[in-house]
Amino acid sequence: MKNLNSEETLWVVLPILLVVGILIASIIILPKTQTETRSKASEPTVVPTIVATPTVTPLSPERPEIICSALYSPVCSQNGVTYPSECEANNAGVTAFTSGECPPTQAAPPK
Repeated sequence: MKNLNSEETLWVVLPILLVVGILIASIIILPKTQTETRSKASEPTVVPTIVATPTVTPLSPERPEIICSALYSPVCSQNGVTYPSECEANNAGVTAFTSGECPPTQAAPPK
């Protein structure tokens, strides 16, 4: 090994001291600045919200809702009412009907 004089030793040690100083400064200063930034950014803003929960009210507890098709296939009930389909007649509570529209009722001629 070569013996170094004081000036050469200074030039060898100076970069090492500079790197060590930067590392120590970053260990001490950097966490403080990150903590301060995070605490400012992470302050929670609590806004109460009301969430509406949909409720379903059945039309009738013992009878589920029935959706009939739009296909027109008329039926005539015993009371003379024409329904667009058997399904619609059943929904109305009619159990006895015939296929087709009801015949038009004739009004009594005026006197």
